[in-house]
This record gives sequence, structure tokens and C-alpha cells, in this order.
Amino acid sequence: MGSPTKSEAVTRPAADVKGHWRDIVDEVNAVGEVVVTSYNRPEVVVLSMERYAKLKKDATARDPLTALRAEFDRELAALRQQDAPKRLRKAFASTPAAIAKAANAAAGRRKR
Repeated sequence: MGSPTKSEAVTRPAADVKGHWRDIVDEVNAVGEVVVTSYNRPEVVVLSMERYAKLKKDATARDPLTALRAEFDRELAALRQQDAPKRLRKAFASTPAAIAKAANAAAGRRKR
């Protein structure tokens, strides 16, 4: 097999995995990934540790749930404060106009 480059997709049949593992690892380290096929269909991808770490880091950095979890944790922390039950009773007893006024005030504080 010739020397693969970083831009080439390298594929190997599954039958090669057991007998040529070291060659596959060398290709992975040269190219970054090797697609292992079974009956000419892609089955798995073998990645270099460097490529795997980068993919995992990028996926974690772009996780849309990260910001949502942080917001949820902030809201939950507010509910765990000592005066939370009193504030909740007050909120539920409020009129719609009072709730609207408080929401507008809170929105104004967030813009600053």
C-alpha cells in the first residue's frame, strides 16, 4: 500500500484488522483515521488518539446542553435559598399585572 496523505480516505477490509493491526495503526497515525469495511460497506472508523481528543473537545465545546444545564443550575440554586418558599408563595399570590411588572423589571436588569 502506498503512503497515504492526510486528505485521502483510507479503507481496509475487516479481515485485515486481526492480521495487520500494526499496519492499520501506522496508517491511522499517518492519516488520522482508517475506515474498516465489511463486505465493502463502512463498518467502523479507527481514529488516532489526537484526532479522537480533538473531536471530543470540539463536541463538548459546541454542546448546546452545556448552556442549558448552567441556566438550570442557576435557577435551581435560587429555589434552594432559605427564603425561596416565601418568595414562591408571594409570586403565586400575585396578580397578572404584578407578575408582568416584575418580569419587565427583571428583563430590564438583564439588558444592563
